[in-house]
Amino acid sequence: METYFIRHTWSVSVDDKTRKQMWKERRVFIHFPRDKSGNQHSDSRSKNPEDYEGGAKRAVSALQRLACEGGYVCAHYVEQDKWLMGFVPAKSKVQSFVGNLRPENRPKGHNGITILKTIRLHKTRLVSPHDFAALQSAQPRQGTIMRWPSVGDLVESIVSKQKHKVTFDRLGANDQEVMCAEFLRLGKIKRDILPKLVCLLRDVGRTMKDLDILAIASDGKRIMAQVTHYSLEASMEKLEKLKKYQSGRGSHLLLFCDCKRWTRIDAVTVFPIREVYERFSKTPAGKLWKRQI
Repeated sequence: METYFIRHTWSVSVDDKTRKQMWKERRVFIHFPRDKSGNQHSDSRSKNPEDYEGGAKRAVSALQRLACEGGYVCAHYVEQDKWLMGFVPAKSKVQSFVGNLRPENRPKGHNGITILKTIRLHKTRLVSPHDFAALQSAQPRQGTIMRWPSVGDLVESIVSKQKHKVTFDRLGANDQEVMCAEFLRLGKIKRDILPKLVCLLRDVGRTMKDLDILAIASDGKRIMAQVTHYSLEASMEKLEKLKKYQSGRGSHLLLFCDCKRWTRIDAVTVFPIREVYERFSKTPAGKLWKRQI
């Protein structure tokens, strides 16, 4: 079954009492009050995605798909320290829940009654995201409800109380970036292939538009790297972006991707990211890292 991530931010204009009731009953919900009818005096009660447009249509469609097909869910209520996880059996029904809007968010002319579209979770667990680094690094950045394939079966393992084994394919994007940076720090590969990292210049991941790792190597040159789990063929755009950082004083330009063996394309060294995982996992630092994530 698929895994879904659902985000309950303060932008959802329901009052605290309604949100607390949702949390108490271990429910996930969406609130899209406007449908194609244009009615602004009361919330739409329709559960049909075709009655909505844009993001509302996508959200209602995703909630209906979750109810119909079933799946595992991780929900983030912004006011709660822990994340809510649970299971939705196939052939469930999306239900309506009547609550209230926060007075300060009540549009002029609106009756103040909010209609939430909601599903109750089963086999629920409250999980601290700090205990599972992969959850934080892979968290979707936008949207209310979306499928979450990047975490694999991690949420299922947590809900089912199964021991989760760390494998390369279960690593989040940020985990892969940190792994490559720490592997470079160890200097396990010949320096004419991969440089030894001595100091980071920016946080790993989301540091610059085209770079995942920006650091200083032991020879004083800069390390500029991109990290991806995609194949070399699918990563040519990243490769071209790296080439822009060639300079007269020289830099180490690296692309870690899913390839068979290391190679050099123009000024960019391309290195197999799965080899990084295998080698790093066997080091004392790598073993500690795997236990922590």
